[in-house]
Amino acid sequence: MKYKYATIDIETTGLNRFKDEITWIGIGLAEDVNSECKIKTFNMASHSDVKAFMQAVERMRSDKMKTIFQNGKFDTLFIEAKFGIKLPIHDDVMLMGTAYDLAAEHGLKKMAQVYLGVPDWDISKKEKTNGKSKSIRPYLRKDVRYTWELFQFFFEKMTDVQMKIYRELLRPAYLMYRDVERNGAYVDIPALHECQKKYAKIEKDCLAQLKSRYDINWNSSGQVAEVLFDKEGLPILKKSKKTGKPSADAAVLKRLAAKGHKLPQLILDYKAANTLNKMFLNRWEGDLGPDKRIHPSFNLTNVVSGRTSCQNPNLQQVPRTKDVRAIYKAPPGRLFFEADYSQLELRIAADYANDKTMLDIYLHGGDIHTTTAKLMTGGREPTKEERGKAKAVNFGFLYGMLAKKFVDYAYNSYGVIFTLAEATEFREKFFAKYSRLLPWHHEQALLCEAMGGVYNKFGRFRKLPLIYSANKWEKASAERRAINTPVQGTGSDLLISAATQIHKELKGEGLKIVGTVHDSILGEFPEECKDWIVDEIRRIMLHPAAMDTFGVELKVPLDCDIGVGPWGTH
Repeated sequence: MKYKYATIDIETTGLNRFKDEITWIGIGLAEDVNSECKIKTFNMASHSDVKAFMQAVERMRSDKMKTIFQNGKFDTLFIEAKFGIKLPIHDDVMLMGTAYDLAAEHGLKKMAQVYLGVPDWDISKKEKTNGKSKSIRPYLRKDVRYTWELFQFFFEKMTDVQMKIYRELLRPAYLMYRDVERNGAYVDIPALHECQKKYAKIEKDCLAQLKSRYDINWNSSGQVAEVLFDKEGLPILKKSKKTGKPSADAAVLKRLAAKGHKLPQLILDYKAANTLNKMFLNRWEGDLGPDKRIHPSFNLTNVVSGRTSCQNPNLQQVPRTKDVRAIYKAPPGRLFFEADYSQLELRIAADYANDKTMLDIYLHGGDIHTTTAKLMTGGREPTKEERGKAKAVNFGFLYGMLAKKFVDYAYNSYGVIFTLAEATEFREKFFAKYSRLLPWHHEQALLCEAMGGVYNKFGRFRKLPLIYSANKWEKASAERRAINTPVQGTGSDLLISAATQIHKELKGEGLKIVGTVHDSILGEFPEECKDWIVDEIRRIMLHPAAMDTFGVELKVPLDCDIGVGPWGTH
């Protein structure tokens, strides 16, 4: 019998393909998209089953079967690490589900329950990771069966637009990220060790100073609050909404430190070093693969705005501490690069709002931060610090933030201080200067109410059912998302399109993408390519081919900055 499709799923002892093992593999074979699949399971503890699996793979290849997965990036990289077999991913139902409904959950079990109407078949983590468990084989069979049935469902139900988003945006980007995860990011081990020593000492010294003042648990927010407000008598700036007790969160500590109080600054220094050590520096060496590279996972399907996320480890949350970021570099003979879109959200928002002032700034190579800063200086050429304050104004008010919230946002995100009166004044000046922004916000809210959600420029639709809520706070939340989702989603789709094209066109020249962080692409290339390859990266980023594929037109040009050298040093 000739089979056309092979649905594949694996069970493992954990999530790390370098340290954990595959226990079982299931393959479902189907003659065509309308057929049921015939499921075979292979116990990887059995030599004969391993041999039978290898034979099944050879048959899939010789018969040119199309492979179907749920999160096939994970499965295929695991199989590659254990058996040296590089399986193709022809279709992936997790991505199909994302194109079908961006705002829904895209896990296999949730989608099967919602779209197929089947009961949950989950088993415990202990059972899943124990290859000898009696429940693992029937569980695996259902994983394979429902993956195939979801493929059948999406194949029938997806519109032409959704299928285009899946096939020409999400699937190519997903395959690019599989190569990114295979590549990994090179780590300068001596630099890592230096940072570990440096920040361990900082943490130790800060803690010793704190302990000399009060012998408490300085990681306990309750005990810290008691010291600051009861014993030190510092002013209470905020109370917890849950408990009503004085808050000693990071925002409060920053404001107290800005008032000249030394103890809050010492606590901040301790917490910063503690977080660096605990969340990053002390973990990275254990995260190294056998090639001495870090191999994080990137996800295209779990952020409802359409943005990507990262985990194990999360490169997108690494602080902008120069010596810490500089741990990531290129090996000898190669150069590390960071290609960062310039003011991407502001440019896209200018296009959506059709704001003449913003459009003129970008069309004539101006700087919107300088223009905004001049609102604050009365027209005088701003200083570097004043331009920095203008960044907070631009990004804070772009989506309509109110003055009171902006005061905290500006300080917490940019470390700049505005009084409420200043925030109110600059908000009024901002929306007077960029006069199409508020009307655009109102138009987006009406559009969302009419359609039940909003589209980005690539045609991706996010459902926002709370737009119909009788609760004014829930409705307001949906209105905010109706404004920022199209901008952020379009920005993310531009980034992944550029990264996908850079990978496709330049990998043959030795370029490797090692990650994406917000609006930037991280990678490395051979030293001898420096004179021309940076220009090629820029060419692609200024106009990814996917813009033409999806009919994306912007009234302003895109721009990017490309720095060469260890991450964070340019």
